[in-house]
Parts: sequence; structure tokens; C-alpha cells
Amino acid sequence: MKRIAHCLLLAVLLLCALALVGCDGDNKKDTGTETEKTTATITFDTGTDEEIPSITSRIGGKIYPPADPEREGYRFDGWLLDGELFVFDVMPASDLTLHAAWTKYYTLRFETGEGGTVIPEKTYIAGETIELPANPARAHYIFLGWTLDGAPFTGGVMPQKDISLKAEWEEAVTISFVTYASDCIVPSIVARAGETIEPPKVNRRGFHLNGWKTAGGAPFVFDTMPESDLTLYADWMELTNLPSMFIDLFDESGNTFPLSSVQKDPYVASRISLENTEDEYLLYNLQAEFKGRGNGSWWDIPYDKKGYKIKFDKKQSLFGREANKHWVIIACVSSPYPETTMSRNYLAYNMANDVFDGIEYTTSANWIDVYVNGEYRGVYLLCEHVRVGDGRVDIPSDYLTSDYENTGYLIEYDNYARDGGTEEGVDYFTVSGMRFPFTVHSPDPEDVSDGKATVTKAEYMKQIAWLKGETQKLCSAAVASDWTGFCEYADADSFIDMYILHELFKNMDTGYSSFYLYKKPNGKFYAGPAWDFDATCMASDANPTGIFVAAEGRAVPSSEFYVNLYKNAAFKQAVKARWKEISSSVRTFLDERLNDTVYETYKAAMGKNYAKWLNRTQANAETQWVADVKALKTWLVARVDWLDKEWKL
Repeated sequence: MKRIAHCLLLAVLLLCALALVGCDGDNKKDTGTETEKTTATITFDTGTDEEIPSITSRIGGKIYPPADPEREGYRFDGWLLDGELFVFDVMPASDLTLHAAWTKYYTLRFETGEGGTVIPEKTYIAGETIELPANPARAHYIFLGWTLDGAPFTGGVMPQKDISLKAEWEEAVTISFVTYASDCIVPSIVARAGETIEPPKVNRRGFHLNGWKTAGGAPFVFDTMPESDLTLYADWMELTNLPSMFIDLFDESGNTFPLSSVQKDPYVASRISLENTEDEYLLYNLQAEFKGRGNGSWWDIPYDKKGYKIKFDKKQSLFGREANKHWVIIACVSSPYPETTMSRNYLAYNMANDVFDGIEYTTSANWIDVYVNGEYRGVYLLCEHVRVGDGRVDIPSDYLTSDYENTGYLIEYDNYARDGGTEEGVDYFTVSGMRFPFTVHSPDPEDVSDGKATVTKAEYMKQIAWLKGETQKLCSAAVASDWTGFCEYADADSFIDMYILHELFKNMDTGYSSFYLYKKPNGKFYAGPAWDFDATCMASDANPTGIFVAAEGRAVPSSEFYVNLYKNAAFKQAVKARWKEISSSVRTFLDERLNDTVYETYKAAMGKNYAKWLNRTQANAETQWVADVKALKTWLVARVDWLDKEWKL
């Protein structure tokens, strides 16, 4: 047994010896002729006290750089091997040491003097372009520029050293402003005595700045800088929560032009500001022209609140809409039909945009407070003027001498077409079967009369004669109750949606005026934009039931288009099908636009309007407006209920 045990022990010792011979303590392998390494190590020298752990990895294996080291006042530029930038890709076949590459930062400091703007120092690499900060401020001084070692410095590259720039100042006069409002800080004006100055732009939500006054209460006129320091005090006027438009009118001599002298023509010079709104919508003293607008709403209103047209000198966006020179402010007063809600146009235009997608374009509608020459004039509806243009009736509309089909046209069915010295065949035309003429809005006949058009008057009249013939085809089909024939000339979706919108509101003017049509180049007639819904709802008919726009025998004429088309079963069926699609959306719209939150939000602004124009107390006017607008919603909901039954929803 002992011999067997000794033999086993010798065998184990022999195996261990063989294993030791084949083992490489340095990670080497026996190739039969030589011993080869399988791993390598990279060590890092940062040149600082920071230590970077070395990397040991399989030769040929993927390797990645460590986190960049840091060194105060220097920029790390990478790792170098023998002076060359090392690329981390795969582990090399031998151990190596990489050295950190550093580039020194140099410091640029700014000295602005006692009370001057504190400007943080900057750091640059030598040779980098220096970016100078915005001009510093210092009370009672004008900044003249920067100097370096006593010489003017306007920019350049960073030298290979730290430098300091010194602000040069000239003592000057300071106007300081006291606003009495922690949320409205107005920077001082610092300038030389006698220099031309302008008032600062100030926006304080809920307030309008009437002007600045001296300590003695005298108004200060911003023209030239006074001889000595001055403190001015804000004179605020409290506003409602609506955006506020301020319009100042001027005669040719620059004196204030009274609003009472403004007519529908000519334009009056003005400056316009829009305040008490989001910063991106603010306007300050934009030059514009201003005149009256409207027909019945201009002559037959129950009190002196009228509508006006604004023409900016340059295209201007209001509340984010497409920029255009032409805008209108609508008084939302109709006569002899009372409007005590300010809401009928507002609802109709916004509903056309939100619900009736068959109508390609209708104006936006924003309530605003209007002040003219500093006097409050009430709540108005700011709208886009109906015209051809980008973001409006978006069609080309050109003067042509032939091929008249190859452009677009904007016309209006208009009882007032003959008013104001207009000329048939130029400003308007008539067609058989229709009571009233069609006013031509584009191409603009005014440019023909003023000699601004590219065609002669005779050539233009030929173009309008062609348009009259096309309009006659459209109207003849409608009068004949020929829906199929009508659709050859008309866009069916727009005429159906426009009918439903007008019928829903019981618009008294549909067959009288403000019914717009446009014809696309080489295309059909479209109904739109929707316009003029003052005489609607309870103002046109206290009863929310019954067909109205398409009814015959009304004292104010119904629409010849819809009276006759409604006799056609196919048209009526198309109306019913469309109403089925949108009825629920109409209800949702009414609930979103007319609810307790809306009443509470706007009652103070609306109350102020009616307190002025109906000689009521503020509290009474607010209460009455809420009651009136609730009654309007009740009427509209009842109208929707009746149309659901009539059109078999």
C-alpha cells in the first residue's frame, strides 16, 4: 500500500511540474518557438496631481478614453503619444504611457467704475476672437467705449496674457422713473443735455400709462434732454382685462384731430398702440390711417358708437394673424335691432372657423377696448378686413385684357352697391333674377378710377362684363332651383355650410348685403367669407323656430340663393346630412364660448361698455350683460334643438 501511495504522490508532483512549465506568469502563451503577450496596459500622465486609472485590456480589443481630466485655468485637448494625438480604437501590442495635452486660458476682465454695470470676466484661448459685452450702464454717465492700456479697444483676438478693459465715461444728465409698481421697472435715460429723446416703452398688465409727470405734477414732454437730472412719476389709468387699442388722430399740421370729424372718407393720420396683452402682440405708436366704415351701422345706430377701418403704413400682424395693412374694428351695434351682448359677430366668426370647415376663410375675432385721443370708446371686435390677400381670401386677382377666367374675383351681394357715386359696370353689376347688385371688391375698381391699375377703364369694364356673365350662370341656376346645375358653377360644400351658418343665426342680411362670393382662377364660385351677423338671433327674430333665411315673404328680403335652392330636394338632403355631421360640434362650441366662467371673465369689460353707452351704473350694466348673453345662449340652444328636429337628426 505504501508503494502505491508513493507512486501516486510522484505522479501528482510530475503533473504540477509540467503545468508550471506551460504557465506564463506574465500572460504569455507558448507558441512552440517563443512566448507571446495577450494583454497590454495604457497609463496616463496628466502633468497634475490628478491620477487617471490605467487601462489593461486584451491586445486588439476595443478601448475607450477615460473621463477628461481637469486643470484650473486650462483646456484639456486630448491625450498625446510621442507628441501626436492618440486615437482610442483598439489596444496596441505593447504597454504605453499617454500624456495630457493642455492649452492655457487667459482672463479678460472689465472695469466699469463705481456704480457701473458689473460684467463677469471671460476666459479665452490665445488667438480666439474677443466678443465684447453689451454696453454697460452707469447712473449719470454715458458710456463712450472700452480702452486697453489707455488706447481705444473695439475688439480683436486674445493675446497670450490676462488683460483688463476699462470703460470710458462722460458725465451726463439722468432721467429716473418712479412707476409705483414693483412689477414695472423702467430703466433710466442717460444722455447729454439737449439731445433728442423718446419716451420709454412701458407695458404693465391692467394699466395704461397716460404719461409722466414731474414732482410738481406737470406733464413732461419727451423732446430733448433737460439740463439737469430729473425724476418723473408715472400717471396710470386702470384698464379692464381686455387688450386695449389706443388710437391718436392727427390733422395735416400734427394737431389732434377730433373723432367726431372722422367720416367714411377720407382717411385721417393716426398712431396706434396695442397694450394690456401678451408681449408678442404689443404695438407701440405705429403709423396708420383711420376712417369710418359700415353702412347701416354707420348711419342708423342708436348711439354714437361707430365702426372704423385701420390701414397701417406697413403690413402688420395682430394677435398672430397674417400680416396685412387693412383691419377693422366693429362696434357690434345694430339698428334698429338692439345688440346688448357684443357676441353675435364674435360667435358667428369663431364658429365659422371652428366648426364649418366647408367655409375656407372667415376673419378672426378678438374683443378689445378702444381709446381714441385718450377717450374710452367701449368694447370693439377687432377683425380682418374682407379682401384678397395672403391668409384671407387667398387667391390671385389681377387686371386682365383677355383670358378673364385665369384669375380670381371677390364680389359681394350688396343692397348698398349703388350708394356713394358708384358706377355700374365698374364698381358693381346687376344680373337678372336677383334684387340687388353685386359690388366688385377685387380686382379693385378704385385702382381703375385712380389710374393705378394696369388696364384702362374700358378694358376693365370688359373684364367685369365677363364676370357678370359667369355670375349670371350661377344665379340663374339658383333661381331655377337647379342644384345640379348650380354645382357646375359653385363649390357645394361652401354654399351648404354658409347656408347652415346663416340659418342657425337667422341672419337678416343674408339676402340684403354683406354676402360675399369669390371665384377661383379657372374654377368655381365659393361662398365666403362669412360677414356681418349684427342683425341675427333675437335681434332678427325672437322665435328660435322656423326656417328663416330660405323662407319667402319676409319684410326684409330672404336670400334668392337659398329660398330657391331650398326647394330642391337634393340641396335640402345635403343640408340635412351636413347638419347631422356638425350639430354636436355646434353644441360643444356654444358650451365652450358661453358659460359661467366666460361670463365672469368678461362681465367687467362688457359692463364698462354698456355703462358708457346705455347710461347705466357699472354694477347694473354687468348684471344686465350677463342676463342678456345667457338669454342669447338659451336662444341658440333652442335653435339647435329645433333644427335637429326639422332636419331629422
